[in-house]
Amino acid sequence: MSETKTPGVYLRGTGVIGWPLASLLLVLKNKFGGFQVFVEPYKLQKSEIPQILSLLEKGGIIVDDGSNGVRNFFPEWISKEIALSQSKVVCDSSPPGVADKRKSEYSEPIYDQIKIFIAQGSEHSFGPQFLYPESAPLLEKNPPKFIHVSTCNTHTLAGVLRPFYSEKPQELTNILEEADFFVIRRDADMAKNDPHVTGPLLVLPESPTGTHHGRLLNEVYSDLGFKIKLGSSSVTINSPYMHLIRFHLRLKREITKEWLVSKIDNDPFLSTTELVSTNSIFSSGRDRGLYGRIFSHAVFPLSALEVNGKEVRGYAATPGDSNVHISSIYAVYKGLGLSFGPETESFLAGIVLKEV
Repeated sequence: MSETKTPGVYLRGTGVIGWPLASLLLVLKNKFGGFQVFVEPYKLQKSEIPQILSLLEKGGIIVDDGSNGVRNFFPEWISKEIALSQSKVVCDSSPPGVADKRKSEYSEPIYDQIKIFIAQGSEHSFGPQFLYPESAPLLEKNPPKFIHVSTCNTHTLAGVLRPFYSEKPQELTNILEEADFFVIRRDADMAKNDPHVTGPLLVLPESPTGTHHGRLLNEVYSDLGFKIKLGSSSVTINSPYMHLIRFHLRLKREITKEWLVSKIDNDPFLSTTELVSTNSIFSSGRDRGLYGRIFSHAVFPLSALEVNGKEVRGYAATPGDSNVHISSIYAVYKGLGLSFGPETESFLAGIVLKEV
């Protein structure tokens, strides 16, 4: 396969996170240009060939790393060495824990051209937490070499609080007295053969803020120079559809429900719905969303939203395999040195289902 001088994004893993991320990047490449997309499957299985073919049809370039089995199924491929020599960004979307173990590998000479390494999912020691737009300042002047795109539920918790400030997350300290989150987790992903739990399973607290969900959100805010008072608890239930977050906020001043709904409506990455079950919300995304996904950080069922002066209670559903992608794409653009301008942001906002 011929080489190209256009800078590349090197994607590792094509599962429930990697495949839609690769697909979105290929859509952006074909629409706006400016980069190539190299795809390295993780231990390719015969059953995964159709999804790889769909990436090749969009213009992706498949990579054989010498042991992932690509050459057993595809007559045309590019070597890992050549792909990395043309790349500036690595996105590691491999199974949980794999990216953390690869940090030493990423210091090898073969990766010398890479400007930024981006891990997806629960890779908490990989680098600082990152989510867009809150963490955008981290990538402006002296960006870190390694970043960890925050988990899906961290994106949703941040989305719950985003309507309460106008420009900078630091403004939360002016209005928010305390936040409490209860995360009702799905157990198995629809695309995996994971076993279901047989009944509600407690997620144990691990810090003064409770479960890891609250700790991760405050890690995001800590990198921006502030923290808020919050707590989180969680339980896993036998559902394959969506995580659901119950929130209770105490504010320093009174607001109205109309004010809050207008703030949610004006945020390009937050959604509302009249549906009251996560299977219905999930199904609506499957039927109407690009690649069957919703892409917003949080989906608010409006009929369950309660505003009583300084008290706010409600629910937010987490689009678990899609709400991290816009954050990842922003980081990719920064690593490539490309402008994340109005056209790109408008296009990405357009794939969000604002009303689910």
